[in-house]
Amino acid sequence: MIGAITLNEIINKYANKYGIPAALIRAIIQVESSRDNYAIRHEPHYQWLYRPEYYAKKHFVTVSTEIIAQKISWGPMQVMGAVARELGFDGRFLSELTNPELGIKYGCKHLKNFYNKYGNWTDAIAAYNAGSPRKREDGRYMNQSYVDYVLENWR
Repeated sequence: MIGAITLNEIINKYANKYGIPAALIRAIIQVESSRDNYAIRHEPHYQWLYRPEYYAKKHFVTVSTEIIAQKISWGPMQVMGAVARELGFDGRFLSELTNPELGIKYGCKHLKNFYNKYGNWTDAIAAYNAGSPRKREDGRYMNQSYVDYVLENWR
C-alpha cells in the first residue's frame, strides 16, 4: 500500500489511461525493479540526454548533477531520467520518480510510445529495454533474454 492507494490501483489507473495490459505493466515492474519503488541504477554509458543545462538551472544543481541524474534509471519501471525529462517530467528525480505514481506514469507513457511506433507488444518490450527492437540474423532480439523474462512474467 502506498498511502491510500495500492500499487495495483496505480498500475490499473495507467493501464486504463494508456491502453496497456495491467499484467504487462506488472511484469515489467517485476523484471525491472522486483517491485522496489526506490530502485535506482546508474548507467554511465547512456548518452541521450535531454536539455541538462536547462534543468540544472531550473533545479539549482550543477550540470554534472543533472547529467548523472539523467543517466540513472528510477523507480519501479526503471525509467531513465533523460527519458522522463523528454516525456515532460519537470521535477526532482529522487523525490519524485521513486514515487510509484510518477514512476509508473512515465514508464507507461514510454512503453505506449514504443507500442504506437512498432504496433505490437513484443517489439515494444524489446524497445523499452534497449531503445529499439533490434534483431539478430536469426530473428531473435538482441535482448531476447529480457523480452522472454518479461513475457514469462506477463503470463
